[in-house]
Amino acid sequence: MTRNIARRLLPVVFFAAAINACSGPAVVESSAAAVTVRYGIDQEEGAMQLAQQLCGIRQKTARLRNSANFGLTERYSHFDCI
Repeated sequence: MTRNIARRLLPVVFFAAAINACSGPAVVESSAAAVTVRYGIDQEEGAMQLAQQLCGIRQKTARLRNSANFGLTERYSHFDCI
């Protein structure tokens, strides 16, 4: 029974991961000093543009502090607003 449930849920998990990878960059946290952006593996440029846009509101420039992978399709990047 457990295997049947796992087999049924596996396509749902892959579908959810694919949809997440197709969505655009999203702001996780934003302050005057820093911005955190979640995005798919192939969306680094969009994440940087979003961070630049948010830092630009305060007449600052975004500088990448670090990035981390979460799972197969998700990345989080932290940008300092300088």
